[in-house]
Amino acid sequence: MKRRWFLWGLLVSLVAGLLVWPSLAEYPVKVRDDRGREITISKRPERIVVAGTPLYTEILIDLGALNRLVGVSESVDNPPEVANLPKVGPVFNPNVERIIALRPDVVFGAIGAVRETLERAGLIVVSLGKVGTGAIDSVTEIFKTIRSVNLVTEGDTKRADALIGKIAEEIVVTEGTVIDRIKPTVAILYPSGEQPPFAAGRGTPENEIVLRAGGINVFSDIADYKQVSFEEIVKRDPSIIFTDPFLVPLITQNRLLQELKAVREKRVYGIKASQWVSSRIAQTIKAVADLLHPGR
Repeated sequence: MKRRWFLWGLLVSLVAGLLVWPSLAEYPVKVRDDRGREITISKRPERIVVAGTPLYTEILIDLGALNRLVGVSESVDNPPEVANLPKVGPVFNPNVERIIALRPDVVFGAIGAVRETLERAGLIVVSLGKVGTGAIDSVTEIFKTIRSVNLVTEGDTKRADALIGKIAEEIVVTEGTVIDRIKPTVAILYPSGEQPPFAAGRGTPENEIVLRAGGINVFSDIADYKQVSFEEIVKRDPSIIFTDPFLVPLITQNRLLQELKAVREKRVYGIKASQWVSSRIAQTIKAVADLLHPGR
């Protein structure tokens, strides 16, 4: 009984702070962007372009707005549903002319000079995340983003609330299966050639997911992403390592890391960067839990 109440407490904590947002609204509606500015949406957008991270594309699909997408950024992480849609250029350098030519009612994800140019052209641009950084780097921040996107696209948050409830419930179910298990040590590393890799520490989505999936991040004492020496990795000797799928060989074939437990036991796993920050976050947590606790 105590365990059941504890798990429900986790579910409540996932959505804490979200319920103060209105679940119903009518156009015009306002959303606060990553600059802290209020963006007004005067009517339901029928033509939507994603000029930023594929997270926006995922959210729009999961909220039932696929048929209103008229263009997306180029990314290997794009969901298959948008394979045939026009592309507006790379995530970090979209093509302004292509975006304008698509006559969007709203553009998600454009930042910097591109956003300024689009706004001068009279387009509505919505870029979300933490004020000042634009980071969407936690389960809570993903939930806030889902709600804001839904408010823009429908004038209310009904679909977002249902989706968030489903995601939160799936996360809690996974957490319940690992709560009593011994937590393996984990490192999330991003190597570059023969240079020492960067490790994901506290305050990163990787760290949160590993914790929720029943693991211990051996680099949780560092903040954000920091380059760490090969000697320090060997000293901390994680039993499991996560990295990008394309980077797995840079770890498994590095002569300085051959004595690591994770390398010796062939427990170096590839997870795409987009999976760490996704509206399908519950699936990522489950996948990580399956790797940390096989046969659970």
